[in-house]
Amino acid sequence: MATVLVVDDDDDIRELIAIGVQRAGHDVTSVADPVAALAVATESSFDMAVLDWSMPNMNGGELCARLRNLPHFASRPVLILTAYADRETRTKALAAGATAFMTKPFSLRDLGDAVERALPARTG
Repeated sequence: MATVLVVDDDDDIRELIAIGVQRAGHDVTSVADPVAALAVATESSFDMAVLDWSMPNMNGGELCARLRNLPHFASRPVLILTAYADRETRTKALAAGATAFMTKPFSLRDLGDAVERALPARTG
């Protein structure tokens, strides 16, 4: 079982993501605001993060890059989950340090599979 940080400013989508991650057998900490998420990640350790791309105050790429600056998060997997399916967004997400990229809409099964693929074997 892993601990997963889920960040999305849309309450319904964030709840859906949390359900998908929990169904895959993991604990979830769910945060609506990327600035608050950064504070949470500074204080707590997570095995992975699932981040929305388009959020106020800081997009998922910026949050990913800032998470990568935290010593305990530098090598943790980060999945960007977004409605933007274009190559430019994918390139920006990967350049910011994302290890995986998934587009909305998504199925809970596909999300769970993506989380499992991203997590190191020791936490799965």
